[in-house]
Amino acid sequence: MLGIVIATHGKLSDGLKDAAEVIVGTTNNIATVNLNPGDDVQALGSKIETAVKEVDQNEGVIVLTDLVSASPYNQSVLITNGLEPELQANVYVIGGVNLPMLLETINHQLLSTPVEEIAPAVLAQGADSLDVWHISAMDEDDDEDDF
Repeated sequence: MLGIVIATHGKLSDGLKDAAEVIVGTTNNIATVNLNPGDDVQALGSKIETAVKEVDQNEGVIVLTDLVSASPYNQSVLITNGLEPELQANVYVIGGVNLPMLLETINHQLLSTPVEEIAPAVLAQGADSLDVWHISAMDEDDDEDDF
């Protein structure tokens, strides 16, 4: 089974996992790692490494982080570079996670999609899940019953 690690600032990772479970039910093989105020960034790397090894079941690991080039992302990349080559080749670090991206990852976990196909699908879902609505886009003829 695919392993999923969510590493974020604060308790966002816990919140994302909780929200996903409201939608899809109980999840499996997902670990969360939080960087809280005052935490040592080096210790964060150790926590991420422990989480990656905890969820690794030889089918790959996706590490979802909140911000590209921020501490959770950077530490995820650093620890991945230090993993054994076999595990290292099957770990993908993705920055900019949102709830649709996590749900997409969980869906691929359930479908047993090969890990190398998951990262592009998760990135596409993240981009596809963005939208903006404003009243100015409404036509006068739009029917309010469309919702």
